[in-house]
Amino acid sequence: MNLLSFSTTSSTSKENDELLYFTDELETSADASQDDPAAVFKVLIVDDDEDIHLATRLTLKNMRFKGRRLEFIDAYSGEEAYYLLQTHPDTAVMLLDVVMETEQAGLNLIGQIRHHLGLQSLRIILRTGQPGYAPELQTVARYDINDYKTKTELTHDKLHVIMMTALRSYLLYEELVTLAYDDALTGLLNRNGLINMLDLQLGICLDQDEQSLQLALIDLNQFSVLNDTFGTRQGDLLLKAFARRLESQAGCVVAARLNADHFALVYKGDAEQLKARESLTEPILFDDIEHPLSFCIGVATCTEGMTGDELLSYATMALKRAKNQGHGSCVIFNPSMVEELRYHSQMLRSLKRDLDLGQLFLEYQPQIDLATSQLLGVEALVRWHPAGGQRIPPDQFIHLAEQSGLIIKLGDWVLQQALLDLQELLPEFPNIRMAVNVSALQFNQPDFETKVAKALKNSGVSGQNLDLEITESVGVLGSLEVENKFTYLKQLGVTLSIDDFGTGFSSLSYLEKLSADRLKIDRSFVAKLDASDSGQRIVQMIIGLGQRLNLQVLAEGIETNSQLEELKALGCHEGQGYLIARPLALDALLEWIDQWDC
Repeated sequence: MNLLSFSTTSSTSKENDELLYFTDELETSADASQDDPAAVFKVLIVDDDEDIHLATRLTLKNMRFKGRRLEFIDAYSGEEAYYLLQTHPDTAVMLLDVVMETEQAGLNLIGQIRHHLGLQSLRIILRTGQPGYAPELQTVARYDINDYKTKTELTHDKLHVIMMTALRSYLLYEELVTLAYDDALTGLLNRNGLINMLDLQLGICLDQDEQSLQLALIDLNQFSVLNDTFGTRQGDLLLKAFARRLESQAGCVVAARLNADHFALVYKGDAEQLKARESLTEPILFDDIEHPLSFCIGVATCTEGMTGDELLSYATMALKRAKNQGHGSCVIFNPSMVEELRYHSQMLRSLKRDLDLGQLFLEYQPQIDLATSQLLGVEALVRWHPAGGQRIPPDQFIHLAEQSGLIIKLGDWVLQQALLDLQELLPEFPNIRMAVNVSALQFNQPDFETKVAKALKNSGVSGQNLDLEITESVGVLGSLEVENKFTYLKQLGVTLSIDDFGTGFSSLSYLEKLSADRLKIDRSFVAKLDASDSGQRIVQMIIGLGQRLNLQVLAEGIETNSQLEELKALGCHEGQGYLIARPLALDALLEWIDQWDC
């Protein structure tokens, strides 16, 4: 090495021009008193020659850029540099000798830095005393090398220019990374930042740590209610406070905010750990208001060979299951969930195919007047029997259709087919009603009521013969839009039943506003009539409520004579269930009607 290359002799006019370009950003030692002592740019010098380290430090010792001084770190081999960068991942610039312990040591180190450590913002300046080892242009581009110079080129001024260029590039890269990977409100990582971090850290943690790395996805319950009640300012304060709480958790590696009320916590420890963390659920206090916290959690454990995307997808599966179980649930991923998801995906494809091919069918369960045993109507129930297979229970494929959105198409088909079949019943039973179930997703479609009107018109059936069963558990009751839909449907002559009453969350005050015609007592309450006094009290309460609101009350799931007699004694108006008749195909229904003794 020729130390004269770092001499302070006069520079060329070109170098002076380059220095003038940085005049506003370059500061002298006289400005040091205004610097923040903690504000530094870390510079890693990697060279197997001690003289190079000394000369570099001497040349750059008084340099300041953007209010920061330089802090030097020394490495004398590629292996040592790799170790130091793990300890100092915030290093801004690396001055790297191409040829050290081997001819390719420098370039090999760069590959490890970019691909394994993932330090993309680190600016790299290659130096060599042997011009014959200059890297190819493709290598410079692939590894994002900031500059390449022979050591004889690096005069005092030239080294300053190259360093300032690298630092400016580093700051710009860090700014872009912040925009791409950070959540502006909380300062946590965003979804992109989380996945990037996971991809970079998974292998390192598995190699170095005995503790398992966990990814927990946390979904705050009813956050929108807080925003609607207290305003977005309060909502933002809660999100920020919860973000700080996540960062303070023992074992926390990093926290992220994935969307409005959806967070992630990467931590080291046991997967069950979050279930017992009471500190997470403690109310958050601000503006003298206590805000209770409730959330669902899905946890996945990192295993060898797993990518960030895979870990995130597994935690998402667990979170979805937790949300299905209800508020406060925590579910830990296990491999059987993947098989279950695969099975459900296969089932969904088959359901969509068979629906398109017209291979689904309807069965009908009679509904009677409990006092007179007179037939009042039938409930249309969709059935699926795949070709060459066994019947799929409705609670399986209907739930799947609701999750996927296929329920809208399926519900449209059920309504149309039920009205077509009703045409065969009307000549003999002109007052019979056809009850059709409507899902929340289907009901909330903006054109739902016009679809009903069109289906009635196309079938030639009067609205008086159609009863739509809207479940209360879907949480759709209560809005002005819902009230308007009910009013429109009532104008068509359609009757409306609140299905599965007592199992959902609707407000009783809205039952009057919605002008419903009927409450259906869920089968789970009817089944308890034989088992406990509490079952009787619940059924009695629902029947009493219906009577006070002038609503008909229908009990479903009647299976024993004792249930039937109890319901009659309590004043229930209508009923259906296996004791009366099982769901029947249309031809079998017609035979049953002929034989029914009312």
